[in-house]
Amino acid sequence: MADIYRRAERTIVWLGETTMLDDDRIAIVNATERMTFRPIEREWSELRDEDILKDLIGFRAEGESSELGQRRRRVLADALNRSWFTRAWVFQEVVVAKSGIVLYGSLEMDMDIFINLLDGVCDLDLKDVGATKSMMRSSKGYRPMFAIREARFESRNGLSSASKGRFLSTVWQAMGNVDATNPRDKVYAFLAFSDLEAESQISPSYELPVRSVYADATLKSIRSLRSLDALELALKDRDLSSDLPSWVPDFSRPLPSFPFMTHNVGGSNFRASRKIPYPNLTHPGLDRHALAVKGHIISTISSICPVSFPTFDPSQTLYEFLQLDEIASWAMSHPKSPHDHPTILRALLAEGAAADDTSNNENYDSTKAFQVYQDGPTLLEACRAGHVPAPNRASDTPSVRALKVHYRYYSWMKRVSEIVVRKRVFVTEDGDLGLAYEAIREGDKVGVLLGSRTPTVLRAVEDDDGQWRFVAQCYLDGWMRGEVHEGRREWTEEGVESFVLS
Repeated sequence: MADIYRRAERTIVWLGETTMLDDDRIAIVNATERMTFRPIEREWSELRDEDILKDLIGFRAEGESSELGQRRRRVLADALNRSWFTRAWVFQEVVVAKSGIVLYGSLEMDMDIFINLLDGVCDLDLKDVGATKSMMRSSKGYRPMFAIREARFESRNGLSSASKGRFLSTVWQAMGNVDATNPRDKVYAFLAFSDLEAESQISPSYELPVRSVYADATLKSIRSLRSLDALELALKDRDLSSDLPSWVPDFSRPLPSFPFMTHNVGGSNFRASRKIPYPNLTHPGLDRHALAVKGHIISTISSICPVSFPTFDPSQTLYEFLQLDEIASWAMSHPKSPHDHPTILRALLAEGAAADDTSNNENYDSTKAFQVYQDGPTLLEACRAGHVPAPNRASDTPSVRALKVHYRYYSWMKRVSEIVVRKRVFVTEDGDLGLAYEAIREGDKVGVLLGSRTPTVLRAVEDDDGQWRFVAQCYLDGWMRGEVHEGRREWTEEGVESFVLS
């Protein structure tokens, strides 16, 4: 099917009828005609004239302008909620197409411009109304649209061979957000984006059990990329109940929690195994649903904090949501565990791993983060007073300017704090502080596997020597970048142990 769309001169996307008023259609068309779009560029923020979009959607406007803007937002939000965005097979229709036209009622627009328009409006809407009420959160088509945009960029720029992890990243964006009658199509519908090596290419077979299709796709991705990034998608329910092997993602369901390498699988700055690749192991007599890996066991989980984070509530302050004092009190009962607030806060936020831009991981500042966390009440009061968020003004006093800087960092911390949902803080027998998905248990082993960017939690299979279950990847403070720890095992390829994940 992908070849058909590659050869087509134009792909037409029909989103259906709409009650859009002619005035709104004309306003939307006029806005895009006044803007300069270069769809093959990646820096989307440079492609749209922000002031034009603000006028279009009534960004922080009042009175009649606000009412018009809100109506146009609803029109565009309705487009993102159309069923077209949630059909698995549409991805390849638009991603590989030379050009495309979107028909939305009486509105006709170039496909790249339309996607760019939706992206820009969603971005401004988030800044205007906050995460809780944003189009990003309420529109079922936002994440698929984001995946289409990224994959189309790579396709237009010929990055299919250079952009390692593209297949996994595209599948991750679609997990739980698209529909397919046959669960096998949650893999097969995205083969047009495959960046796997020739010998690892996936051949569709609807005779195979779903379990085998998902395991085969995961194993071939691991072998082709020589990376265990695929494990990041293999989060299971609390009791690890699944018909799938523990290391195989369930591509038919959304992830229960944010992974530590969000938005772009393989894009994290974490390098726990020091960029040592997965060694493509073979194991005599190994079951086709088992995975052979090598690595080091670092320590054993000795205690798990009782503080839980079942959901993300954007209306809560960071102080209310993260419950830092309670976690610090728990940590104090473990002599080897660090219990200072900045360190615990760093672990809770996983150094900003949930940021849209992974470069923020390198810029996380523990001292600044804790200071901003403490300043939360002052910042919220300044927000109520209208000092923040607001553009910088010449009349701003030094204290107001400082507040604005802190408010931006606070907003960033608030956004990335969602990573703690359905995760628990834990401490190891050696005093390492970590954060992992809540399926972990006391007695689980924490190690670093060759080819994994983050440490991994493993559980020995009872009555089966040598067999292990993958529990989760985790954040382990002080071990995310291959650090050397005095008096503890040096992290090298030499002396690694072998494990079989079932």
